[in-house]
Amino acid sequence: MKLLARAAALVVICLLFACGDVSQLQTHRSSGALTTSANVLFIGNSLTATQSSATGEDLPAVLARLASGRQKTLTYKEAIDLGHTLQESWAAQIPEPFLTGATHYDFIVLQEYSTLAVQNPTAFYDTAVSTYQPSIARSLASSGTLFLFENWALTDISPFATRVAYTAALDANYATLSTKLSTHNAIAPLSRAFEKVLETKPQSYLMYDGLHPTDAAIYLNACVFYALLFGESPAGLPPLYLSATEAAFLQDAAAKVVEFPVAAPDAGAATDAGIPDKSVDPSPDGGSHTFSVPSASAGCSSSGAVAGWGVALAALAIFARRRRTANGSAAWNE
Repeated sequence: MKLLARAAALVVICLLFACGDVSQLQTHRSSGALTTSANVLFIGNSLTATQSSATGEDLPAVLARLASGRQKTLTYKEAIDLGHTLQESWAAQIPEPFLTGATHYDFIVLQEYSTLAVQNPTAFYDTAVSTYQPSIARSLASSGTLFLFENWALTDISPFATRVAYTAALDANYATLSTKLSTHNAIAPLSRAFEKVLETKPQSYLMYDGLHPTDAAIYLNACVFYALLFGESPAGLPPLYLSATEAAFLQDAAAKVVEFPVAAPDAGAATDAGIPDKSVDPSPDGGSHTFSVPSASAGCSSSGAVAGWGVALAALAIFARRRRTANGSAAWNE
């Protein structure tokens, strides 16, 4: 029996090595500094830059105020080209001055034209991968993350038959883009946050013209990014220009679509990890908070698994030969 236990352990070890890099089985940790401060570049158009009617603040400004309410610091820059696609913005040289590599951002947020992801997926992928990725890669900190700002479905759902089909196409195309990028990236699930709110609210609650975000939607988006950037629940953030009840409702919706870590509690303290969405990987490397690490390359390749089993079976044969040598001609019957 000892032989079997020893051999089984060897099989497990061999298979672990056959199933890819060991780091894929572990967790990343965010930088300790990034739990209290973050330097962010936002690239996009009016979906990012729409200002609230209450205070005249756009998404980055609202996010900065939320962070300040938790004694955190958000510094940011914006490369905004209203009404244009990312490719058009590049042709107009709007984002390039921010992507020279002179500044290394903790996070870069890339927001595409509202309908491009579903109307022209090829252009959607090519712009991010070919046009932007080289400059983004040299402008991110070594542990930085590119966030793909997932646009929401508009009130006009054409050419889709249903809103569900529209949002499914968004999810699928953003997931595809994420796998095409070699730069460390994650999806900011704003579409999913919208749909969570729209389970109980009319579309006009989040889109005042069928497209652009209302004050409530700006706050919702800021809560999603707060959870992603700082790795903690948005519950209890300042309501700012909203009522406490409305703010709490939107904070809860954001928490339900973002997988965020929870700081190690004091002994005996309870934790609340929220409701995870395994498709979201908000973590840069190194630090004090843990994140799960989904990876398209995780799992066993067939060639790796075969090699692992081959090594394990060879080891079993060696153990068996040694057992027979030790016991003379006795048969191995364990």
